Amino acid sequence: MQSNTVTKSFFADKAWWLFGFVLIVNFAQSLFSPLLNDEPYYWLYAQYPSWGYFDHPPMIAFLIKIGSSICNNEIGVRLLSSIIGSLTFYLIYKIIEGEAEKPVNFKLVSLLLLSSIFLNLYSFLAIPDTPMLFFAVLFLYTYRRYLNADSFLNAAILAIVTSLLLYSKYHGILLVGFTILSNRQLVFKRSFYLVFLITVLLYIPHVYWEAQNGYPTIIFQFFERANAVDIQHVLSYLGEQAAVTGPVILFVFSILSKPKNQFQKALKYNVTGVFLFFLLSSFKEMVNVHWTAIAFPAMLCLAYLYIENIKINKNFIYGALIFNLIVVILFRLNLIFDFRPISNFNDKNPKLMATMLKAKSKGYPLVFSNMYNEPSYYRFYTHDECFAVNDIWFKKTQYNYLPQLEEKFEGKTVCYVSDGPIDKSSEEVSVPHGNKYFLTTIPGFSSFNNIKIDVLSTTDFKASAESKILINMFNRLPLAEEKLLKSQGAYLILTFVNNKTQAPFYYRYDKYLDITNPYGVIFTFEAPPVAGEYRYVFSIVIPNHIYVGFNSKISNCKVAL
Repeated sequence: MQSNTVTKSFFADKAWWLFGFVLIVNFAQSLFSPLLNDEPYYWLYAQYPSWGYFDHPPMIAFLIKIGSSICNNEIGVRLLSSIIGSLTFYLIYKIIEGEAEKPVNFKLVSLLLLSSIFLNLYSFLAIPDTPMLFFAVLFLYTYRRYLNADSFLNAAILAIVTSLLLYSKYHGILLVGFTILSNRQLVFKRSFYLVFLITVLLYIPHVYWEAQNGYPTIIFQFFERANAVDIQHVLSYLGEQAAVTGPVILFVFSILSKPKNQFQKALKYNVTGVFLFFLLSSFKEMVNVHWTAIAFPAMLCLAYLYIENIKINKNFIYGALIFNLIVVILFRLNLIFDFRPISNFNDKNPKLMATMLKAKSKGYPLVFSNMYNEPSYYRFYTHDECFAVNDIWFKKTQYNYLPQLEEKFEGKTVCYVSDGPIDKSSEEVSVPHGNKYFLTTIPGFSSFNNIKIDVLSTTDFKASAESKILINMFNRLPLAEEKLLKSQGAYLILTFVNNKTQAPFYYRYDKYLDITNPYGVIFTFEAPPVAGEYRYVFSIVIPNHIYVGFNSKISNCKVAL
């Protein structure tokens, strides 16, 4: 009798209906859509299991690795993302159900969730935002249980979920931080320190990986980004968020909603805090539109509670949500049928691109220039290993941290893939419904990325004045590549880039370059003539080299008058 009651209750729970519907749609999307956005790049992560990666924690790589071991195609890549992404809908529904003062309006909550562009994309895409969103909602769900019953079990579960959130994406710290700010009495609870201790212990493997690899993520996020005030960044942020908060009235409703308990206060703090945090960030850097996704579960919960309690005609709200839903449906169908290319989603025609590039490569392995998705697409769809290099005008990627892959291409004749011709021999390849590439045969390829340069002492500089930087060089080249470098007359380049104007200033080391010198080298140069904030990087270059790469970390400085 009890079993029948449980079964009846399960089928009567409309949250499971919503989960099942979203899961079916996600599996269909995975079946008929090629890899999209940055999915192939994170698939590359999964080929090199690690406790951390250059720009993200390892959760998405673990999910892709498990799914691909079950099914080695697009469905496998997205398998676990589709499951946990669908559970995100379920958990938001259950949170709303627990906070609503009357039975849930299934029509309204379904429209709210299904019309959200972020919830749709991050319910199947195999990118870090999908597990981040799931564990963000699970964090809120377990936090509410912890508030209702402060027990060892609830504290331990909250700690585990918190660590999984931080293993998904670093943005998770915002959710944790604003939740603590909303309830400062937590610091007087013993269980709070238990949550903190367990979370830290579980996160130690990733912290250890960061330490072992020189804290690449921290350096990239806080020191290697170019920061210059640009009002256009602020305007872009405001416009994009107005568009994706679907419609903007949902954000307004969440702000107008008055918290009725400590949990709802946490929701309010997270919505206000996250959007304000990134607004302030936009004054110094370009904020990607999806970075605010961490606040969307809280925003949607509060918006629902506000809409249900206002005593006005809600036809306009329903109409706006239906319009958004239609846009979302068309967007998802477009990812299958390619009605129209959307930048960074379905604009590369990856299967055909991989086939055409392989056919034109003359049998040589491919090395891509200033790209990271294309080489990942190529490897996924052809099963051939390839590599990617980047110059100082392009951001670093995980390819900069794969020496075991890089060594396979050193000294070999390669087919170099770039977005512009290298010389007269470069062959153009135009992919229908995709991009244009140029293929150039390069004998004896070498990236020389295995020479690492550390800046030992630096300071701010004075415009046009003689300046010095003390550096150390660490030679990790194979013997054959070291001989090649010496025979071709390698030299050292220092490049300064003005953060505001992007104007470059190049300086060449005018003495004999001994890469085996274990002692420091003093690089003397005349500082840029224009005052301002700069970033600089050292590069090893040979005559007729095809790109100027990263041999050092990016350093920041000021040039004064």
